[in-house]
Amino acid sequence: MTDKPIVAVDFFCGAGGMTNGLIRSNIHVLAGIDNQPRCEKTYTQNVNKNRVKPEFLCLDVFKRTREYPQGEQHVISSEIERLLKEYRTRNSVRNVKLVFSICAPCQPFTSITRIKMSDQRIRARENDTNLLLATLPFIRKFRPDSIVIENVEGMLRENNETSVLLGFSRALRRNGYNFSAKTVNAAKFGVPQNRKRTIGIGIDRWKYGELEFDVPESAENFKEFITVRDMIGKLPALAAGEAHPKIPNHRARELSPVNLKRIACAPPGGSNEYLRTTRYGDLSLNCHSEEKGKRVGFRDTYTRMSPDAVGPTITTKAYSITNGRFGHYDTRQNRGITPREAALLQTFPLRYIFHPEDNLEFTMLLIGNAVPPRLAKHIGKFVSKLIA
Repeated sequence: MTDKPIVAVDFFCGAGGMTNGLIRSNIHVLAGIDNQPRCEKTYTQNVNKNRVKPEFLCLDVFKRTREYPQGEQHVISSEIERLLKEYRTRNSVRNVKLVFSICAPCQPFTSITRIKMSDQRIRARENDTNLLLATLPFIRKFRPDSIVIENVEGMLRENNETSVLLGFSRALRRNGYNFSAKTVNAAKFGVPQNRKRTIGIGIDRWKYGELEFDVPESAENFKEFITVRDMIGKLPALAAGEAHPKIPNHRARELSPVNLKRIACAPPGGSNEYLRTTRYGDLSLNCHSEEKGKRVGFRDTYTRMSPDAVGPTITTKAYSITNGRFGHYDTRQNRGITPREAALLQTFPLRYIFHPEDNLEFTMLLIGNAVPPRLAKHIGKFVSKLIA
């Protein structure tokens, strides 16, 4: 073991995608922090190389105040101190290099959710933008060698003076960190989906000087894209509404009779133009009509993935053919993809189980919001080299 091994704390850990990837990059993860207790059973499947599991800390990152009595920032600080001390004692090391992974919920930066939400929900989501800034006290106290953030590409587009990312990066620089952010496509890191994300990396200037670095746009050894067929092609076939008896999370959502007809007529990789001229007649929806020569609605709903290309971005609604190009590419399987298939497209291991298994909505919430472990692995390796 080196004099200064690298350890990490994963804020807003959710299902554990970032933790899983950091472990694959040989970073020891001390804990994941999230205020959703239902994440714990899924998250705690992660195991470090020395067989020690990261702890799951179900705590609130905000400071406790009279107006916000449920804040547990002080508890988190005590827990991180404890975990660092225990790691040093257990491994007989005096010092470690520390990484903070901060993957705050992405909804506040996703424009499509704002279109569909009520004013009340919009205000609630906008409050979530404070989550990233709420981690600054931990950064000041523990001075991690590196900080890694991951979020939707829209976070980087918000470049006005009120941008959360701009405010966060300025705060980091004031506190002695160099910071670089870039929008990357996870497909270039071996993730079989067209998933564009904002990756930000901060490095402690006090420890490493004016280190010049740029967020990588692809894996170091990237050669070709991984396809949908490569990742899910070997799973057993299912019908809509069916669950596999032995493979966890491999259960397909039921479809109405008319949606079964729609997906049965969908060609792999095509748009939903086919709905107008199916063998059952015109099955298009009102939202697929045209107004003044312009098509209304999304062209990828009720469509199938292409087997020999990367898939679409896996979202929290990826089990539903009404929410995007989430139909199975195999024309003999008239259904949407299963949580197991979605998890594989996110590059989670086949044996990584999402709980509760019988709750499609919550398991897909975990999967769709997760950081793809393979992307996290490559970012972890990059950061490890920077602070070596």
